[in-house]
Amino acid sequence: MTAQKVRRRSPWILVAAVGAVLALLVGVAVIVPQIQHRLAPDGSNHASATTTTPPPAERLDVPGFDPAPESLTLDLPDDDGSEPVTVSFDLPENAVRSGGAIGLSFDATELANPQWGSADSNLTLTLGELDAPVLRFGGNGVDRRMWWTSSEEDAPDWAEATVTPESLRAVERTAETIDAKVTLTLDLGHDDPARAADMASYAQDIFGDRLLAVSIGNEPNGYFHENQPQLAVRDSDWDPEAYQDSLRDYAEAVEQTAPELPIAGPGAYDAPWWRAFAEAGISDEAALTMHWYPLWDCSGPQGSIANPTVEDLTSPALRQQAKIIIGMGKDVADEHDLPLWMEETGPTSCPGTNETSRTHAQALWTVDYAFSAMESGVSRLAFHSTLQSCSGGAPMSSICATGSLDSPGLIVEGRSSYLALMQLAQMPEGQVLSPSTSGDGQISVHGVLTDDGALSIAIVDMRDPTEDSSTRTVQVSAPGGLPEGAPRAWALSTGSKLGAASLSAEESSLAAPAPIAGDLAAASLAPAEPATIPSSPGEVALLRFDQVTTTSDGT
Repeated sequence: MTAQKVRRRSPWILVAAVGAVLALLVGVAVIVPQIQHRLAPDGSNHASATTTTPPPAERLDVPGFDPAPESLTLDLPDDDGSEPVTVSFDLPENAVRSGGAIGLSFDATELANPQWGSADSNLTLTLGELDAPVLRFGGNGVDRRMWWTSSEEDAPDWAEATVTPESLRAVERTAETIDAKVTLTLDLGHDDPARAADMASYAQDIFGDRLLAVSIGNEPNGYFHENQPQLAVRDSDWDPEAYQDSLRDYAEAVEQTAPELPIAGPGAYDAPWWRAFAEAGISDEAALTMHWYPLWDCSGPQGSIANPTVEDLTSPALRQQAKIIIGMGKDVADEHDLPLWMEETGPTSCPGTNETSRTHAQALWTVDYAFSAMESGVSRLAFHSTLQSCSGGAPMSSICATGSLDSPGLIVEGRSSYLALMQLAQMPEGQVLSPSTSGDGQISVHGVLTDDGALSIAIVDMRDPTEDSSTRTVQVSAPGGLPEGAPRAWALSTGSKLGAASLSAEESSLAAPAPIAGDLAAASLAPAEPATIPSSPGEVALLRFDQVTTTSDGT
């Protein structure tokens, strides 16, 4: 379905458009006006209607999204004697903050895409649904196919996209509208520090405080591989030490044209390169950045847990592997007193379409992985995407253009994994809690202590509805380790669900947050009073518990 959304300014306030049919005469055309809905803090709906259908550039195109549900019914299942999944939370020291932590990564060639900042595109409207998202530009194209010029030079033969200051201004218009922070990768592949520094200077001037950092090169550990000659931009002498030399040259050039501009890096997937960046001695280091695609074993043996299959994507073993890999990056970052950013990630690095492409399984994984990464210390997370055509374009992208492969056009739509990002954006800003969950790992539970004292709880059920239709129960205990003066009691108020008929379904459904109805309406949660929540196969339930104010006598 399609809907229009005005960018939200506060958590759990959603604006969307729905149709109300006005039948005028039999055989006369039906008019579907757009109605904007805002969910008020008291759970009521306030609506105002217009009388015309907005053009495509003013409509949100996300199949499966319900912008104005009346309620979310949660009923407890009959007691079948099975043990509930139990979860307890702690607030870790230096907990990652959830606000503005999640978004999209694009190839730097997409900087030249006419969708950015265009009144004829719905890209800005679509990205605005992610609530102050991360925007990162890099990818293989930055070192191989992107040409930067600020003086209208002719592009070389190898260039597939020419990026200019006006390109950056177009992106900035989108970033300003949706309150996004930007990181930008500079071309290290063509060994031209002066040109890269020129781009950094313009980016600093155009984006201002929205530019968190620039990176120097994308995945420098992949500049030379004998089994990937098509990607080579260096020879066999290239190693971490050679990278450090180039990094210092570039950093010095950037400092001269864009003083005090933070530099993040290395944007790599190997520990020796993480250390090479952290120990290069450059000034204004912003963050340690890593890339990781957990399903990398494109034609691996059956025993591998990294095959691009639905089974591996939803396996609890993959979650544990993610924590191990991210933990390695976090250790290096902590050793050098740097934050950790995951600047490029996605389900799989395998080329082309596979059985995980465009599936509901990818949507479930997106929510679970985002929380797992933040729990592991990642403070900025970007899922790699494209503005290419939905038909023939990158199959793992969360968004895509609705035109043809040769002519993608200016209108984009969101896929199932985009619904997952929308659900993550429904979560108010706060501190990410550390969970301890019982069971076999098929049901994971995550939590955020929000800045207004509420609790947001996400229950991710990786079971396939076609194989197991039973409803399980999850017993959620109140978080421990909270500071003096923190809330001690909460009541369930609103929630949303992300679901589909099967893990392999290519379309998911998501409703905007709505008041809770059924058995669990206003269910309580306190240190001595756990809350019991139903969990259904193939669903993510995102639930908000509002703070309950208690008196001095505990009532």
